[in-house]
Amino acid sequence: MHAPRKFKKAFMAQLLVSLRAAGQASKSMGLRERRDAVRLSSDVAMALASSSRARAAPRPAPAAWARALVARHAAERRNEALMRRIMGGAGYEIAAAAAAAARGRREARSRRIVRRSRRVCSGAAAGRKRRAASGGGGGGCGAMAAARRMVRMRLQVLRSLVPGGEALRGLSLLSETLDYVVCLKTQVELMQCLCKGSRPQQG
Repeated sequence: MHAPRKFKKAFMAQLLVSLRAAGQASKSMGLRERRDAVRLSSDVAMALASSSRARAAPRPAPAAWARALVARHAAERRNEALMRRIMGGAGYEIAAAAAAAARGRREARSRRIVRRSRRVCSGAAAGRKRRAASGGGGGGCGAMAAARRMVRMRLQVLRSLVPGGEALRGLSLLSETLDYVVCLKTQVELMQCLCKGSRPQQG
């Protein structure tokens, strides 16, 4: 699967701007800090190129992963100076506000999970007592429950891999994952071209 040519072009243009900003900021950095700055620059460039692609579409719908990826980097104060260089002051402020909102949602979700876990644990204990009293349940139900549990676990892993995936469900999660993987593939291709000094292929 190939990324559209316009996206590659926008990504490369934004990546060069981001890397230039990182280069100006890296004079006083150590090797590890420079590596982190390159990674940050590449992630932000990918997210901004994806957002510009969405704005150019007939029905703009910026990818949730792009917003979440920028917000994740903006949540770390050490990234502020570089992100301001790349995104401008206003762009950074929007990203920082999104990061604060996401942090608040995560805390609220954590509290809900704790409350739900307590209810489930107390309900499970009561269910075990009822099953023990009635002599147990059927084997088919156990296999279905195990299959559902495995699907839930794999979806949970997928949500942890995609930025912003914690809030996604069903087809939205799969659609965002597909878009994110295509953009990551393009990111790797462009970074490899920059390292080799060759010209990126137009897909």
